[in-house]
Amino acid sequence: MTRAEHPRGQILVIVAGGLVILLLAVGLVIDTGLSFVVRRDAQNVADLASVAGTKMVADHYVDGGRTGAEVYAAVDANATANGCNDTCTWSAEYVAAPPAIGDVEPILGDVVNGGAIPATAQGVKVSVEKPSPTQFMRIIGLDEVTVATSGVALTADPPSIGPGVLLPIAMSPEVAMEPGQVYNLTDGKDGPGNFGWLSWTDENAAGVLADSICTPDNPEITVPTYIPGAPGKKNKADLRDCLDEYIADGTTVLVPIWDGTHPGNGENTEYRIIGFAAFVLTYTSQPAVDNIQGAFVEYFPLTTVPAGFSPPTAGSVTYFLGLVR
Repeated sequence: MTRAEHPRGQILVIVAGGLVILLLAVGLVIDTGLSFVVRRDAQNVADLASVAGTKMVADHYVDGGRTGAEVYAAVDANATANGCNDTCTWSAEYVAAPPAIGDVEPILGDVVNGGAIPATAQGVKVSVEKPSPTQFMRIIGLDEVTVATSGVALTADPPSIGPGVLLPIAMSPEVAMEPGQVYNLTDGKDGPGNFGWLSWTDENAAGVLADSICTPDNPEITVPTYIPGAPGKKNKADLRDCLDEYIADGTTVLVPIWDGTHPGNGENTEYRIIGFAAFVLTYTSQPAVDNIQGAFVEYFPLTTVPAGFSPPTAGSVTYFLGLVR
C-alpha cells in the first residue's frame, strides 16, 4: 500500500460508519414519530374509557343500583370500540377526589368484573399499554416498543361556582340534554313578565344586564339558591351586540340551570338555581331579545374537581363529569 492509498481507506471506513449512524438516527426519528401516533391513540382510549366508567359511578349515586360489573363492562366496551384489542391491554382503578387541587387522586382498588363500587369512589382511572412496531430500529434487534399512558375522570356535585363566569341567563331544561343538540335557553315563558334574565344585584335595568352579558360579573354562587329575575324584554344595543358576538365567535358560555321559582310576578320572581351548564349560543330573536338558543356542550365543565366536592346525590339534575388528568 502506498502512502497515497492509506488515507483513502480511512475515509471509506469513516463514511461507512457515518452512514450507519445516520441511518440509525433517521430510524430513531421515524420510529419515535410512529410511537407518538400510537401514544395518541392509547391516550384517546384511556380518556374515553375512564369517562365511560365514571359515568357508571355517577349513575350509581344518582339512580342507585349500579355494580362494579357494570363499571367494568362500560370501560371494556368503550376501550374495545376505540381500538384497544388484540395486543392492546387496559386496566382500571377506582379513584377518590384529591385532597387538594393538583394532588394525585387516591386509588381505592381495581375495577373488576364484579363486586361493589367503593363507598368513596368518585371516578375511574384507566391505564393503557399498546405496542408500537418499529421499522428502522429492527436492525439493532428492537422490533417494538411499549407505549403506556392513563386517563382519570371524576364526578361530583357542583355546590358552588366562582365569580365572573356565568351569563345571567336562566334555563330550565325539560329533558336530559344531549351534547350538540340545540335547545331554548329562554322562550318568554318563565313567569309573568319574566324572560329568563337574572339580576345578580337585584337591579332591573337594561344597562346593568348588558354589562353582565358583555363582561360576566356574577358573585360566587352556591347551589341550590334563589336568584332574582330581571323582568321585561331588554332591548338594548349593547346587549344584542354582545350576544351576537358570542354567536359569531362560537364561544362556549356558562349559564345557570333552574328547577322552580318563588311565586310572584315581575321583580318578585326568583329562580331556584340548582346547577350550571355550558352552551354555544346559536340564535337570538330581534329586536327585543326574548328567545335565546344554544347547542348544549356539557353540565358544569371544570378542568378539575376541587377539593371537598362530594359525589352526586340521588336525583341530581346536574353534576360534573369529565377528565381531570
